[in-house]
Amino acid sequence: MPAIQTVNSTGGNRRIGVALLIGYLALYAAALFAMRRAGNFDISEPLLVLTILGLGFSLAAWLFTMRARPLAYSVVRPTQELAIIGALLLLMAAFVTWGFGPLRRYLPSEPSHAIAVLAAKLLVFVIFPALIMRAQFGYRPQQLAPISMPRSHLLAAFGMSALLLVFQAVFGRGLRDIASTHLPTVTLLWGLPLTFVWLALEAGVVEELFFRVLLQTRLSAVLRSELAAVVLMSLIFGLAHAPGIYLRTSLTLEGLKNPSLLMAVGYSIVMVSVAGFFLGGLWARTRNFALVVVVHAMGDLLPNLLPTLRSLRLLR
Repeated sequence: MPAIQTVNSTGGNRRIGVALLIGYLALYAAALFAMRRAGNFDISEPLLVLTILGLGFSLAAWLFTMRARPLAYSVVRPTQELAIIGALLLLMAAFVTWGFGPLRRYLPSEPSHAIAVLAAKLLVFVIFPALIMRAQFGYRPQQLAPISMPRSHLLAAFGMSALLLVFQAVFGRGLRDIASTHLPTVTLLWGLPLTFVWLALEAGVVEELFFRVLLQTRLSAVLRSELAAVVLMSLIFGLAHAPGIYLRTSLTLEGLKNPSLLMAVGYSIVMVSVAGFFLGGLWARTRNFALVVVVHAMGDLLPNLLPTLRSLRLLR
């Protein structure tokens, strides 16, 4: 393997990080203003999300990882790797925009469609990039995505997961939807862990490997600033969801109906990108792939329990 450059998890260039954070907040405000003007969008919910998820959960992630030592992580060729990941990002954006259509046509029924989508996501977002990083730079899986659970990391995983469950229970509609269906206790006993495993693969592994492990770490190495990397990754993470939001023809989980392109892009910034900050902070301070996968899946658990079980034809 070529000479290795180690990523400094504390970051070095604070100015570029602060400048990008200010730019992000300005873009956030502009997107919120445009959505309000164009679609009479209620700004109270995104401001609540920004306050709780963006600020509160980022602070919680920092507090829960105060005693955590990051796992060893090195980047071989930061600039070259970031260029390859950028090219992969463009291909993946095209796949997200147009790639799922054929799956819907050829496998329209569930659970075949859900399983095919999961397999396609794992292939495109996980297996293919990992093979390229292995072939070009010699990364083994454990080097690319460290997995370990020392006590301090376990505390962070439990703490952040508990906070996310409380947040979804209080402010989300997932718990209310579950209660309204009057699910038997036995269904919850097997349905919750099954949904968690499904989400850990579909959302956790897929999104965390590409956006946190691959993209954020290389941005950090190139810019020499963890804050700058978190800000840019969060914005890209949000915008990557815009095609899916725009192409939906029914209500989204968050209640956005038949969005225009402007509304989809704005929504991806003011609602989705915010989650990238605390997840990015967890990755920056722990370099633990398993931790961010678990926290991501737990955050999605309550709102996705019923849709997941229905897509797998395990619930009517």
